[in-house]
Amino acid sequence: MSRRRTSPRAAQPGPGASAGATPAERIEEAIRQVFAPHLLRPRGALFAQAWRKTLRLLRPLGAVSQGNRVRVLIDGDEVFEAMWAAIAAAERSVVLTTYILEPDRVGERTLAELERAAARGCRVLVVLDSFGSHRVADERLSALRAAGATVIAFNPIVRWSAPLSRLVRNHRKILVLDGRLAFCGGMNLAEEYAGTCHGSGLFRDTQLVLEGPCARDLAELVEREASAGPVTRAHGTIDSQGLGSLVLILESHVRRQRRQIQKALRLTLGRTLERCYLTSPYFVPPQRLKTALVHAARRGVDVRVLTAGRSDVPIVRLASQHLYGHLLRAGVRIFELEARVLHAKTVTIDGVYASVGSFNLDYWSDRRNLEVSVSVLDRGAAGELEQQFLRDLEGAQEVRLERWMKRSRFARMAGWLAYQLLRI
Repeated sequence: MSRRRTSPRAAQPGPGASAGATPAERIEEAIRQVFAPHLLRPRGALFAQAWRKTLRLLRPLGAVSQGNRVRVLIDGDEVFEAMWAAIAAAERSVVLTTYILEPDRVGERTLAELERAAARGCRVLVVLDSFGSHRVADERLSALRAAGATVIAFNPIVRWSAPLSRLVRNHRKILVLDGRLAFCGGMNLAEEYAGTCHGSGLFRDTQLVLEGPCARDLAELVEREASAGPVTRAHGTIDSQGLGSLVLILESHVRRQRRQIQKALRLTLGRTLERCYLTSPYFVPPQRLKTALVHAARRGVDVRVLTAGRSDVPIVRLASQHLYGHLLRAGVRIFELEARVLHAKTVTIDGVYASVGSFNLDYWSDRRNLEVSVSVLDRGAAGELEQQFLRDLEGAQEVRLERWMKRSRFARMAGWLAYQLLRI
């Protein structure tokens, strides 16, 4: 497999506004930076004005920062090599949380790099989901602790009290180095997410590399979960290091009444002007998100959904197919990826706004899991994700309403049953 290197697409941080600029003024700067090319086309000013209002509605939902650099990576080998190099270069701190860490080549190499970082004096915090990472031996984690790292097992599965709480899993994937460099997306720490050099190349996934103040916001998200402490910075404020990308860190944590990702999805879908491309391997959207997709399509928005044709969880694909009819009739176009097993979770809107993270459009992400999403106002990142979406469609099969309606009675019943099970 060829290795495709991607270069930073975000604007280089510039002189920026003064430290005393208000959030509204910084949003105005971001609007001017991103929408300048649109002002040259018909109705460009109206396009920019609509997005100005959308950003002001989004701002209170999460931690906002400006002056960031964003890179999009889709090659698993490239992602893990960059992560290992970043851990090796860390000077002060390494903060990591993941759902799955397997005791394979990728997981062991990651643990070894964390161990070396702790041994040389870095503060190392690791939060692993107890269910997703249950294959890692206690002895291996004890060795990491002995090197000086803090290792926390999220929501242990061996508990007699509150059995239903075991269904709540930490599904986030975040790595932050020295509070200035971060990785976030859909990739777990296992060979299945790597390419053919370090793994099997099974999954088609997406990861963001972020430099700037948003890295600290991601670290605070992990720190808060590890300590059960308060948020250290109020939502809606904007940190700035110049005129780089505007980044919004969103989370979902239903037990703490935080549904920022869901609110942002509904808000942006409701205000999309031209096109919206969504990638979700487990596509069983709850009613409110499904309604938002339908309304957007009926307004004339080009809504396309890429989901899994080859799935690592077949029951989810059956449940997805049960829902296709209503969406297809509304004008939503649905594609199933056959070339690889899909695992990426991305959204691009109007070629200027994009989200990448751990949130699936399903009931588990919506109701139970701890999730994170990185939303960026960045024409370069959004454009690159759009192009990747279109490339993925070349290996996908579009679902047609006529064919969907001709499913066998057995297929209809299996889809209905799968859907009911996943709603529990």
